[in-house]
Amino acid sequence: MKKIYFCKENEFDTKKIYKQLKSLDLNVKIKRKDCIGECKTCKHSPFSVINGKVIKCDTAKELYKKIYKKVN
Repeated sequence: MKKIYFCKENEFDTKKIYKQLKSLDLNVKIKRKDCIGECKTCKHSPFSVINGKVIKCDTAKELYKKIYKKVN
């Protein structure tokens, strides 16, 4: 099972992505954590961690599309 983590401190609409992915009923574990330990990335762009790998993009929309592709 894939695991996707979002940082609660990331201010690039990742909460919106988190909610959209949760509503899709995917066979994936999706969580929001207080801190993931990727502070430099967190300050500059929307990102998530999928199975231990950091995925980042320029916009939240791009990040959603990239995560959705990896999950399906």
